[in-house]
Amino acid sequence: MFTILIAAAMGVTIFATAVWLVKQLATPQPPEPDPADVQEVEVAYKCTLCGLRLTVTHAQNDQAAAPRHCREDMEPV
Repeated sequence: MFTILIAAAMGVTIFATAVWLVKQLATPQPPEPDPADVQEVEVAYKCTLCGLRLTVTHAQNDQAAAPRHCREDMEPV
């Protein structure tokens, strides 16, 4: 009886993984940004956890959201 439960759990796991993979492959890529909307900016960010520094030089608008690193929003420098 125990082996049947393990086999059923493995089957459900494999099926769920296959469904998730097909959904990921079927999702189209986002459209390319319009080059006319991209502006040159000079904004520096710093990760508050590890100290990584990043400079953004191009953005679609000047109010772009801060990038994320170490699962946290980066702080402007």
